[in-house]
Amino acid sequence: MEVKPYTPEHADELRRVCIASASERARTDKTHAAFTLAMYCDPYLEHGVAYMLTDDAGEAHGYVLACKDWDRWSADTTAYRQKIEALGPEYQARYADEATFYNSVKDSFPAHLHIDIEEPYTGGGNGRRLMETLLARLRSDGVRGVVFGVAASNKRAVGFYRHMGFKQLSEYGDGDGYTFCMHLQD
Repeated sequence: MEVKPYTPEHADELRRVCIASASERARTDKTHAAFTLAMYCDPYLEHGVAYMLTDDAGEAHGYVLACKDWDRWSADTTAYRQKIEALGPEYQARYADEATFYNSVKDSFPAHLHIDIEEPYTGGGNGRRLMETLLARLRSDGVRGVVFGVAASNKRAVGFYRHMGFKQLSEYGDGDGYTFCMHLQD
């Protein structure tokens, strides 16, 4: 397995990974799948920093995606926000909640990320290599800090993030999830 910068010919593979790694609802409900892609995948492929985990044949089986600056991100991804809002009130609220959170931490943590790997490719250091590649890029680009959320029930991921040196910043949804952060500049 190799970590490579994202290239557009892999968009459908990364979209597949996004849905495969998402909730059961995203895999069975077209509206929720559209939300998941518009919220957590497509805008990063177009406007963010993206690395992918590829096999020997060059097929992607995982990724790490990031926005480097929340304010710029918000301006650049207006079309995706509008697409999410058009899906209905539930999705408008989900977007608004995340936007409120990112606005509240953007001075210390202007970047945020998403990492997903298909189950057969987890372990063996693949997640670590993806994350280290992204963090090195964010540091070299002068990004002050990064933040992201994870479901509390995803204990394997929570342990991975702690092992990677991320600190728990907050809890949300009555303990349903955690936000993790890392300062990247001294």
